[in-house]
Amino acid sequence: MIKNMLLSSLLIVGVLSGFGQKLHKEDLLNLEKNIYKDALKNYDLDAAKNAIYLIIAIEGDQSKFIDSLAYIYFNQKNYVSCLQVSNQILQQKETLDILEIKAVCLENLNDIKEAIAVYEKIYALKKDVLSAYKLAQLQQRLKRSAEAYATLKSAENLKFPDKVFVTFPGPKKGAVQNVPFKAAFYNLMAQTSYDLHNYEMALKYYDEALKIFPDFFVAKQNSQVIKMLKEKLKDKKEKK
Repeated sequence: MIKNMLLSSLLIVGVLSGFGQKLHKEDLLNLEKNIYKDALKNYDLDAAKNAIYLIIAIEGDQSKFIDSLAYIYFNQKNYVSCLQVSNQILQQKETLDILEIKAVCLENLNDIKEAIAVYEKIYALKKDVLSAYKLAQLQQRLKRSAEAYATLKSAENLKFPDKVFVTFPGPKKGAVQNVPFKAAFYNLMAQTSYDLHNYEMALKYYDEALKIFPDFFVAKQNSQVIKMLKEKLKDKKEKK
């Protein structure tokens, strides 16, 4: 009888101990989640980041807060850490948001070749002109002008955003212009055409850009350069 009572008491203590540990874990998790929320309200990203690490330590690698950690590193412009966390997430699930973060990290870390590969995935998923423009910019940066032109050409008939602008140098030293995206798009098409030595096509696209934004300084300058180049080539032929 006494033996049975002792056994029962030990079982009860064991259950209560397990319940207490579980309760403590849930309390700690809720505490850290509250700290995280308060830190975000106060724009304290370091405190929010520390809270996330504790949440992940409790919840494990499957924690949904790993995505939040990537966003915080991204906002802090800590591209090395952000890339590491993004890769960790993408090993488990491939999401468009994290792919876009990874692409920007790679670009800022000057890994352009790998950034292009990620932007190719993004463009295949989104099929939008903004992704095409970004991909073509990087392709042109690596002198892959034919690929850049093909990328832009594939997006030419897609819907263009109305209120998106791209910053370019202005006519005065140190000045900038906010150019409508569609004009910037045609400017890049002109640049890639020029790189491929298709000067007529380049002029055509510069004209398209200037129809949209007549004060587009860079497009005007580049268009004039091509016209002068054509005149020189014409003179050479005539002299021969």
